[in-house]
Amino acid sequence: MKKLKFEYLPLDKIDISLSNARKSNLEEGIDDLAKSIKEIDVQQPVVVFEKTDKRYELIIGQRRYLACKKLWSKEIPALITTVKGDTDVTIKSFSENIHRLDLEYRDKMQAATELLSKFGSIDEVAKHLAVTTQTVKNYLGYAAVPEPIKKKVDEGKFSASTAMKITKEISDEKQAIKIAELVEETPSSAARGIIIDVAKENPGKSKREIAEIAKEQMRKITIHVTEKVYEAAIQASRKYESDKESIVKEALEEWLKKRGFLQ
Repeated sequence: MKKLKFEYLPLDKIDISLSNARKSNLEEGIDDLAKSIKEIDVQQPVVVFEKTDKRYELIIGQRRYLACKKLWSKEIPALITTVKGDTDVTIKSFSENIHRLDLEYRDKMQAATELLSKFGSIDEVAKHLAVTTQTVKNYLGYAAVPEPIKKKVDEGKFSASTAMKITKEISDEKQAIKIAELVEETPSSAARGIIIDVAKENPGKSKREIAEIAKEQMRKITIHVTEKVYEAAIQASRKYESDKESIVKEALEEWLKKRGFLQ
């Protein structure tokens, strides 16, 4: 393991790397972070690498950097690392942020897409980012989601997996956006799944008609499972960034299809 050099670096000698994985919502909560730094100082150094012109490029800790600039600080604690190029910057930035679970989904998608063009293999991207192949596939799948639907994910209206399911099942973009609006209005995850399925099977129906058909089709089944199965469903929902109800529903549908009960 390489040792990192620690220094207090002048803020005016640091530039934010364009290859940094985090690009969304950088200013959100900056005032609160600045207040915290003013009271207790920076608790975790940023990470930079030294450029040939004696300046430094920041790859981890953008929000800390921006908060310190807001406070008119002259310097910031930093760990100085080495990188092999823009790809290495993206990998290091991605890994640091994803394992703290606060990287925006669209940033994950963009990083995965950039690295796929570099490595040419989903397995290689997964290896370098230390995530599963399926997780990378999920990130790449999100690239096809229309911007109005991505915006709803950013706003917390529903999950990225729901957005991808809408896009996958409903090929017409305008209709997909309408169904996303209907899904947004529906709190139950099970009901959301039925709405998407009905929309897929009835491409010519209006949003109101789809809502009515879905309401008629909704049937609720209570399934009692062991603690072990329940925990497994929670783990799967975290891994695939979905909700546990959707995980169970998909597992049940797959079981019924394999045995010929569901076409």
